[in-house]
Amino acid sequence: MSILVKVLRFIGSFLLIPACVAATAGFYNGILAIKSISGPAFIFLLGALAYSSLHLFLFKLDFLYVIGHELLHAAATLVSGGKVRGIKVSSREGSVQTTTPNFFVILAPYLIPGYTVFVALLYFLLSFFIDVSRSTGLFIFLLGFTLMFHLAYTAQSMREKQSDLIKTGYLFSISFIYIANLVIVFSIISFLFKEARFFDFLSFSYERAKEFYYSFWRQLFL
Repeated sequence: MSILVKVLRFIGSFLLIPACVAATAGFYNGILAIKSISGPAFIFLLGALAYSSLHLFLFKLDFLYVIGHELLHAAATLVSGGKVRGIKVSSREGSVQTTTPNFFVILAPYLIPGYTVFVALLYFLLSFFIDVSRSTGLFIFLLGFTLMFHLAYTAQSMREKQSDLIKTGYLFSISFIYIANLVIVFSIISFLFKEARFFDFLSFSYERAKEFYYSFWRQLFL
């Protein structure tokens, strides 16, 4: 990799930091719009805190993460039109042999919080058979729990400098993955709750990021 490419990736990573902050603010603001239960943002954060406590002080769910990670590699391969030649999973690591190791296949397990998607799909399917409104608080809690589960292990993978992540550009991936996770999870929330509008989330995040970039530009050149 040339020095120029490395420099451009570093600059791109640095420029994504304000977008990460703006997306976080937009995500929080969007969750506050859910009026079907009281304190939706608090419940979401409680779920995230619950998993953080579990991960740091009690025990880790390594095997569940490895299974989800490799299955997402496999699913991304199939979506890309490739074939899965083999999957190996243990409590500590796993691998998938594919015919199309492209950018999407490599980053899919980091970009897509698989267990969060699974919880949302289960909630949606159950809504056809039972009144899920009484379980909305639990659902929001599990969204926070599973998203933090995903982010915690993604951070761990980054810290260990996993080879498939490094190949795509380490610093750029950190920022891009975080934003992608927020966008995907909020798109799920907006699909299930009409009050949480996806366009409002994007608009709020865009405006906050634009304000920062404009302020930064003025400080440098005006």
